[in-house]
Amino acid sequence: MSFRIELAVLSEQKQFCRFGLTVHNLTDQDIADWKLQFIIDRYILPDSFTHGGISQVGSFCTVTPDSQQLIANQHYYCEFSIRTAPLRFYTDGIKDALIITNEGTTTYPVMITPIVLASPYRERSQLPETQSTQLALIPKPSFVECHEGHFHLSESSQITLQASSADKAATWLQQELYELFNFQVQTIGQSDILYRNNPTLDKGEYQLTVSGSGIRLEAGSSIGFVHASATLLQLIQVNSDQSLCVPYVKISDAPRFKYRGMMLDCARHFHPIERVKRLINQLAHYKFNTFHWHLTDDEGWRLEIKAFPELTQVGAYRGTGTPIAPQFSHLSSVYGGYYSQEQVKEIIAYASERGITVIPEIDIPGHCRAAIKSLPHLLQDEEDQSQFRSIQHYTDNVLSPALPGTYEFLDRVLEEVAELFPATWVHIGADEVPDGVWLESPQCQKLMQEHNYQSAKELQGHLLRYAEQKLRKLGKRMVGWEEAQHGNKVSKDTVIYSWLSEEAALNCAKQGFDVILQPGQSTYLDMSQDYSPKEPGVDWAAVIPLESAYHYEPLAEVPDEDPIRKRILGIQCALWCEIITTQQRMDYMVFPRLTAMAEACWTNKNQRDWEDYLSRLKGHLPLLDRQNIEYRQPWK
Repeated sequence: MSFRIELAVLSEQKQFCRFGLTVHNLTDQDIADWKLQFIIDRYILPDSFTHGGISQVGSFCTVTPDSQQLIANQHYYCEFSIRTAPLRFYTDGIKDALIITNEGTTTYPVMITPIVLASPYRERSQLPETQSTQLALIPKPSFVECHEGHFHLSESSQITLQASSADKAATWLQQELYELFNFQVQTIGQSDILYRNNPTLDKGEYQLTVSGSGIRLEAGSSIGFVHASATLLQLIQVNSDQSLCVPYVKISDAPRFKYRGMMLDCARHFHPIERVKRLINQLAHYKFNTFHWHLTDDEGWRLEIKAFPELTQVGAYRGTGTPIAPQFSHLSSVYGGYYSQEQVKEIIAYASERGITVIPEIDIPGHCRAAIKSLPHLLQDEEDQSQFRSIQHYTDNVLSPALPGTYEFLDRVLEEVAELFPATWVHIGADEVPDGVWLESPQCQKLMQEHNYQSAKELQGHLLRYAEQKLRKLGKRMVGWEEAQHGNKVSKDTVIYSWLSEEAALNCAKQGFDVILQPGQSTYLDMSQDYSPKEPGVDWAAVIPLESAYHYEPLAEVPDEDPIRKRILGIQCALWCEIITTQQRMDYMVFPRLTAMAEACWTNKNQRDWEDYLSRLKGHLPLLDRQNIEYRQPWK
């Protein structure tokens, strides 16, 4: 490329860093009336900027240099400060950059060199060498009894159903046998794989027996049969002649936690439905039962709402010249996408066939910039002069609880969401409403006086209580991040997903809320997996190597007999996608840590063992290879 940008850390303190930025013109032509655009996910202090001025919306920055000419074979240099912890990874630097001239009508791509870090981490994580085991089951079952011998599947093998609730599981098994092993189960032939109803087994529980007479899968629920099928797929061994066999075993198994979920962020970057399906199918392999779908945020609205087509016509796309500025990537093009309601139904049906419930998230009252830009006539408070900046550097991303349009928006959106998604839960976000909102809005101040509210948090609670009551009328239960209880307005029927810490989760549980554990320090799969500066990811919550992910023990400090444990419904991991743009990057960030999280969700703590898990993981990797999962190599 003809232009290059360099970013270097000049000095750093605990929460304050100084940077130097250099733009090189490597051409033989002067560039006149130019500006620089770049993406960085931290807020640059405008008054700290030298040799020009800067404006920033979210992660999108525009630099107007003092010198209107970028001389051929010369460079432009500026410095600026950011209130941030020290940067440790190359992915902390500039994500994309462009030079624009002629008021943006001409653009020049810019090559980005890795950020020059002042103090990268010195630590490195290294796994102990271990021998692989052939019985590579993840998550580890409750009880396994091994016997000598193998049962061989043949061309005449047949699946037989003696339980109507096993129909979906058997179909899934048939599909996976073909996709993974190119093995076609006959519709007629020898009854080798038998699904049989066992009403004594609780929901999710199953028994699997492999002997000389065949393979028997027993459960008392459709989800139990899916879990049994997942275990069978992991047991299958491929012989040298490519035939399949299964070791003789007897397995009795049941989940540790009722709720075992994963959240995927499709708002920051849009993931096509085939990528979403692929992840859901992988979740079924590891006995997850919930897919939490983050569909809206500041940077994109991904769900078709027929009452408001503008939400996807405008809110699903971002780029220069659109109402939503570029964010995180794709500076030179309009970027985006959304899911039609028919596609959503397709995803829901696909997940249901694999025993997975899809919970939608419509984020309110913060993280709403895409919605506000799409429906300004309903959602923009023209009189509001409040000064605030959200954690992602927006000054205009919060719904107003005093506008009638806000409630019209909520009514129509929640009605369509409730009709579209069969799940009994709807997630409404509620996190990261910044300080300073609504304080300079005459309408919000009037609302506070009418209800004798003492703080803006009570206005947040006012709006969330309305959403909760609306959802209840629609037959749904509201769930949200732990900030949903701010303002003390929602009922204890709301389920809290705790992301800040496990301590925050326990505080909510002590108040009487049911809680899902999702502490960022242990369960966020967008966190870097090692300390090398080349490692992709972020570290604001923690660096989470595979060992740390595996050693997350929920409620480790809470006695087994403590009644508060009954309020903890389960665990969820999450993949936020600010820097997840491709299938390859998604695979790398998710695997193999998802297998470690699966064991935290499923396997009782007294049966979990780090080195035993590593032995099973090493034996399990060939199954990941068969799925073409480009996982992070654990032992490299």
